[in-house]
Amino acid sequence: MRHELSASHPQHVVIVGGGFSGTLTAVHLLREAAPEQVRITLIEQHPRVARGLAYRIWDDSMLLNVPAGNMSALADEPGHFLEYCRDIDPAFNEGSFVPRRLFGDYLEHTLHLAARASPTPLTRLRAQAVAIRRSEASSAMDVTLADGSVLLASRVVLALGHLGAQQLRFADALADSGRYIGNPWDYAAMDHIPAGQPVVVLGTGHTAIDALFRLTSRDEERKVFLLSRRGLLPKGHRTLPQAPATTAFPCYLAGLPPTTFAYLRAIRRQIRIRQQQGYNWRDVINALRPHTPEIWRRLPDRERRRFLARVGPWWDIHRHRLAPSAYRRLRGMLQSGQAEVVAGTVQEMQAGGQRVQVRVQPRAGGEVRELEAAVVVNCTGPDYDIGRLTVSPLVTQLRDEGYVRADPQRIGIELDERYRVIDTDGRGLAGLYYVGPMLRARYWEAIAVPELRRHTQTLARHLLEPQG
Repeated sequence: MRHELSASHPQHVVIVGGGFSGTLTAVHLLREAAPEQVRITLIEQHPRVARGLAYRIWDDSMLLNVPAGNMSALADEPGHFLEYCRDIDPAFNEGSFVPRRLFGDYLEHTLHLAARASPTPLTRLRAQAVAIRRSEASSAMDVTLADGSVLLASRVVLALGHLGAQQLRFADALADSGRYIGNPWDYAAMDHIPAGQPVVVLGTGHTAIDALFRLTSRDEERKVFLLSRRGLLPKGHRTLPQAPATTAFPCYLAGLPPTTFAYLRAIRRQIRIRQQQGYNWRDVINALRPHTPEIWRRLPDRERRRFLARVGPWWDIHRHRLAPSAYRRLRGMLQSGQAEVVAGTVQEMQAGGQRVQVRVQPRAGGEVRELEAAVVVNCTGPDYDIGRLTVSPLVTQLRDEGYVRADPQRIGIELDERYRVIDTDGRGLAGLYYVGPMLRARYWEAIAVPELRRHTQTLARHLLEPQG
């Protein structure tokens, strides 16, 4: 079945993906569109919108990693989320780290209120988009769904979120053993691991910490090995953190050569100065947050690659921190020995009987270490390299037919300044846009709520401009 456009209907904006980015794009369109200017279709294959991976967790021990005072979905209403929280419990304050489930409820509520107050029609469609192509009959876009039906759209927004975990070459040896969980968000599979059995978690970032908490919340005697090449763990927020004040581009970074290590040395020097004045290193990192896109823009490709290889992991653990209670929980588990960090490189993984043997070459050198566990869980993080992604039929089609191309660092897709995807001929593709975590290819600082809410608002305004 094909749904056509006609001159008598407003422009049709189709948003593919109903997680945070897709939902907020719809909210801003609903809030800013003039009557009869557009109509919106929001496509999401899961039963509820506004959840995505992060906010689909029905476990209130899983907390946001940003305090409530900085989690408003609306940049021009900074207290919006906090007001929602206080309607539930007046004890919440701007420094509270609340359950992620609550934030998902809030996003859904925000969309509901925007739709109810707006004259713009919104259709929520539970479906999976499998292909997007330029229409042969017009300049519009055909959005093909898994059931074979086709939506004709004036403009399409790809708001796909995280598309899947990185695929590991050593995992092939465990593929048919039942001893490997390749989806780090498959908590149902984790819950079926026999009690008391040790687990190896590949990764030491936020996804790995989530898995650690899930694996041990129902089995307080389970041993968990957290294995990564460097063994780096996220730092923790301070209690009662405050949002950084908006400042001009830092003067201590002005005039530097555009190299990774020039900026790194300057930031370290600034941290030492600020600490001598009684401040915390977090204050320096927080103040940099609005300016990291500009720093990223200044770095040439070779320096971006150097940053990703040499500095990126350390930046991530200082920039993306754990809630204070989560950090304290993690430290307690490390001190008790229930969790153990192993820094090294996997040499081999092999299943035998009821166990998996993981051979690791320690980072510090010495003899190869063998870890034995019931299951290995891949928590190495999302894969942003669209050149090797296979889990999304839509991304595969767009890539193979030249509608999108990877950035040089393979951490996202290339876009222009209006969020239009750049095709394989290097042209901004009119009618096809992207918003979500792969904006990091252009902006680097683009995966957290305070940044994505701005991007979704700016994108919505571009979508409401006349086509030209």
